[in-house]
Amino acid sequence: MKKKIVMLMLAAALAATAVAGCGKNNISQEQTTEAENSNRIYGVITDVSASEQTITVDNQSEVSSTGEMILTIDPSNTEIIDAQTGLPVELSEVQNGSFEAYLGDAMTMSLPPQCTPDMVIVNIAEDEAAPQYAEVAKDPVDSTDLENAIVLEATDGRTYVIDKDAQVTPYLTRNIVKLQDLTAGTACLLWEDENEIVTKVMIFAE
Repeated sequence: MKKKIVMLMLAAALAATAVAGCGKNNISQEQTTEAENSNRIYGVITDVSASEQTITVDNQSEVSSTGEMILTIDPSNTEIIDAQTGLPVELSEVQNGSFEAYLGDAMTMSLPPQCTPDMVIVNIAEDEAAPQYAEVAKDPVDSTDLENAIVLEATDGRTYVIDKDAQVTPYLTRNIVKLQDLTAGTACLLWEDENEIVTKVMIFAE
């Protein structure tokens, strides 16, 4: 009888261990999935070739391939944007320095790896953060923590607090835009201040 009780206790302990192990595995899978869903990289531009339409960078993020990477610029599909103004920049005018980029889906297996980004943000000041590119997951809602602010949730899971008095401008159009245009599916650039409050928004045409 005692032997049977001991065996039952051992079985229960093993079952508890198995459940705990599954929990850890699930957390790991969630973290991996979250990392895979993010396509934003950042680091330093080390070389620019206008003739080859490439930007060589040192990717210092943990997304994609850390270290040297070649960004192949497709003039028809890649936006190169100035971090200060939000205006497009010619590849020939890109200087070495800090950058952020949003990668496309495909990457070569070459060394160094190469890919065609959807967007590259350049001319980032040393004492300022780069504007963040976001696609709105759902219509923003009023902030419960701050007055005169709304909360925007992006499709990559990040959230942003936007001042209702933020400057709102369109990208390369003369259209009149406002915060109410930040509906689900809208793409935008967001500039945050030192308190991580968005004070400037640039909205891309659909």
